[in-house]
Amino acid sequence: MPKVSAAHREARRSQIVEAALQCFIHKGFQRTSMADIIEASGLSAGAIYLHFASKQEIASAAAQSVVGRRVGDIRDRLTQSPLPDPGQFVQLVMTGLATEVHDSRLLVQLWAESFFDPAMSQLVDGVFQRLRAVLVDYLAGWSAAERGLDADAARAWGERAAPAMLSLLQGHILQSAILPSFDTDAYADAVRAVLP
Repeated sequence: MPKVSAAHREARRSQIVEAALQCFIHKGFQRTSMADIIEASGLSAGAIYLHFASKQEIASAAAQSVVGRRVGDIRDRLTQSPLPDPGQFVQLVMTGLATEVHDSRLLVQLWAESFFDPAMSQLVDGVFQRLRAVLVDYLAGWSAAERGLDADAARAWGERAAPAMLSLLQGHILQSAILPSFDTDAYADAVRAVLP
């Protein structure tokens, strides 16, 4: 039997993850079955189960993929000057997330699932830890550039401010999921008004 390359395996996993994301967006996480994912992917059940043991495992891979791309994009943006202000930063993260997820209700569903599923809880916690780390880096860089803080003071301020900034990102996700009249530009303006 011929060996399958790592690139082929990764492409197959990506195909499954993308199919699952589309199912989750259209049907919701709970109502999406493995059969739905199999059908949407165009692959056989055996091909799916060769890569993933469960829907939760696919959701975990999807979340890691989306977050990995967001964190990568943010880190790339942090190498450019000038750094975006906090309102622009929130908008940058949310615009990128909306491009990949398309519907923030999916994220809220996954958060809700984390109350009852320990594996999902661990996944959500891991995602927030990665976001918090990149927020600390951003806030430290921004406060050094814009507030004139030395590196240690900027890092300390970034550590203190990161939970609040994370809440602003979570608030954006939650409000855009439940409020039909949500205005992302007005939200970014409000972030600028709240943060120094």
